[in-house]
Amino acid sequence: MKIPYGWVREFVDLDLTAEQAAERLINAGLEVASVTPAAPDARGVVIGEVEAIERELGESHGHRLLLCRVSTGRERFAVVSGAPNTRVGLRAAFAPPGAMLPGNRAIGVATIRGAESQGMLCSERELGLGDEHEAGLLAVEPDAPLGADLLAHLGLDDRVLEIEVTPNRPDCLSVLGVARELAALTGRRLRVPAIPRRQGREPARALVRVHVEAPDLCPRYTVRVVSGVRIGPSPAWLAARLRACGLRPISNVVDVTNYVLWELGHPLHAFDGDRVAGATFVIRRAAAGERFTTLDGQTRALDDSMLVIADPERAIGLAGVMGGANSEVGHATTRVFLESAYFAPGSIRRTSRALGLRTDAAYRFERGADIEGLVDAGARAVQLIAELAGGTVARGMVDVYRRRRRPVRVRLRLARVERVLGVVPSRPQARRILAGLGLGVRDRGRDLDVQVPSFRRDLAIEDDLAEEIIRVWGYDKIPSTLLAGATIEVARESDRLRQEAIARRALVGAGLVEAVGSSFTDPARVAALRAPGDPEPVALLNPLSQDASLLRQHPLDGVLGAVSTNVRRRQPDVRVFEIGRTYERSAGGDTGTAEPRWAAIALTGARHERGWDDEGAAVDVYDAKGYAEHVLETFGLATHTTPGGRLGGLEPDRHASLATEPSDVVAEFGELSAGARESFGIDVPVFVAAIRLDRLPALPLAPRHRALPRFPSVQRDMAFAIGDPALAVATVQTAIARAAGALLRDIAVFDVFGLPEGARSVAWRLTFQADDRTLTDEEVNAIHARVAEVVSRQFGITLRGS
Repeated sequence: MKIPYGWVREFVDLDLTAEQAAERLINAGLEVASVTPAAPDARGVVIGEVEAIERELGESHGHRLLLCRVSTGRERFAVVSGAPNTRVGLRAAFAPPGAMLPGNRAIGVATIRGAESQGMLCSERELGLGDEHEAGLLAVEPDAPLGADLLAHLGLDDRVLEIEVTPNRPDCLSVLGVARELAALTGRRLRVPAIPRRQGREPARALVRVHVEAPDLCPRYTVRVVSGVRIGPSPAWLAARLRACGLRPISNVVDVTNYVLWELGHPLHAFDGDRVAGATFVIRRAAAGERFTTLDGQTRALDDSMLVIADPERAIGLAGVMGGANSEVGHATTRVFLESAYFAPGSIRRTSRALGLRTDAAYRFERGADIEGLVDAGARAVQLIAELAGGTVARGMVDVYRRRRRPVRVRLRLARVERVLGVVPSRPQARRILAGLGLGVRDRGRDLDVQVPSFRRDLAIEDDLAEEIIRVWGYDKIPSTLLAGATIEVARESDRLRQEAIARRALVGAGLVEAVGSSFTDPARVAALRAPGDPEPVALLNPLSQDASLLRQHPLDGVLGAVSTNVRRRQPDVRVFEIGRTYERSAGGDTGTAEPRWAAIALTGARHERGWDDEGAAVDVYDAKGYAEHVLETFGLATHTTPGGRLGGLEPDRHASLATEPSDVVAEFGELSAGARESFGIDVPVFVAAIRLDRLPALPLAPRHRALPRFPSVQRDMAFAIGDPALAVATVQTAIARAAGALLRDIAVFDVFGLPEGARSVAWRLTFQADDRTLTDEEVNAIHARVAEVVSRQFGITLRGS
């Protein structure tokens, strides 16, 4: 919001520069984003008067060129003008020779159509004050002082404060509100604009009627009447002040409503009284599907949650947001109905957002307007309309105010202020601060009785007033003290964060890149990754979009999204991981959900970077398994592989789990199924792993010392012919290890090949070693024979070569 500093100083006497005032406001909690000049860099432009038109020089671009005699009171100049509003007696902006216009445009003497032009009569656009050019010269009042500096006369030799107001301070959305803050901060007296009460004899109640059918959305609605107005351009000072605020002048009546909006902070709207059927206002909810054309010329579809201003025949305004094209003030308007109302903030916000219609009025109403201050705003506006557009103000107003606001009173204990802030001003000083902010203050024994005015909607409790006192008194008054008698512990990283950091370092060190995915996901992806028996996913009550309407249920959801993005962007080699959470319904907890933590891994493309002499081998399922084992080994866990797993979205015959003893599954790995790849838009094989961080120790297990072996090891190979394709190699290996006993130090598959009729040969290498002796062949042969007998009997398979 732009606030001219000169306008503020009309309300309070300040000996501060604009920059100093901005610093005071910032220190009190009101952010000032910038302080800039009110007008572009123009120098030497004065007020001149067209004394005579000497002759016509022809036409240029459809405009008559006139040679004029222009006076500045001390000098006279011959000036060529093509502006349509050029006439004798007009006082307007004049740049004599030597003046400088925006863009470093120097004004001198030029020859136009054979006539010498000494300077330039200027329009708004040439002065950099607006886009208006076709209307002609920038005219000023007929009694404006000749030769006076134009920018100073218009009040544009000023600085503009760009203020960013937080939603809890709608009282600062006006010049008066900012002036009130500065008055309190400097201890100066605030001068509220005087509102003269010149009124006609005819009462407003005899001229207009109001029916409020939705009092929950419109607690108060007032209308004033001005008759006999003449619509025309605003005086130069008013137009210039609006331009400094970033507004475009339109006409005297409309400009007054904008002027008062900026001055007092309350939105107003002027209706053409002759276009309001029956001179009757009906404030009602819109009908479902009702269509309405707003002032910007757009026809909008309304619903029954929106509030409209109507007459007995149709809607004529969108309450608190924008007026209607069917009742706007125009050149033919002679009677004005001025609306000054209070609308429910939530209703205005919903309507503005639903229609995508952001206006200055909606911006203020949705933050909460002043239900009592609207009276002064309406009175100020009708008096300015009568002054600038003529006409007579009807006596009084129509005021529908069924449920009056109850005054808010707060008892303020100075002892409480000291407890909250650690410091407290004296009672007289506290009273001055609160009174300077416009609050009513009375003594109540040792305490203060504070009445909160209607424009301060943010003040309701004792601590609110303590905050007001300290921000005006100065935050630097708060002493720096340590807590007495308290033991301050240095914050340390939680075990959970340390565990995640260890897993992260292990994967980054192994060459993977971390991805951070969204906790929200698409129902189509959830369906592709779900396993039979999985519970229903957790849905959002108010999702931003359909593809982000569920909380993710599968740990691979995020990394697969990263793989999809990279593959679609011609990045074929992807090795990523994510430390994240999934969400599932649970009877325990405050939220009714559980949030397991995972380390998810996804791989596709080449195993290592391609070189000129090497295309690079492709990653496979064993790479995913290896990365998972690397993390588990970092935490000191030894695991074995078991077929299958609980996670969905993986190929059934390429899906296995890593478990610790006794069969506690801590990770799963495998190849992503074709259906899951299709749902993510991935057309290449992807290999994945998911580690359950909640099942890992908080910190790596302490390493166990094992002495170097003193005695040699002995190896034996054994191969079994396995005919049952459902019998997993890992199951057979577990049985071999158990049968071999305590002397077995290592077991590994070293050969697999096919046999006739679909059978397969699997060969293991067994390593035996004792800690206290050298094993003999007889001992090892006995173990070998026992293993062969046990495994053959248990699975019905044959030891090859026996």
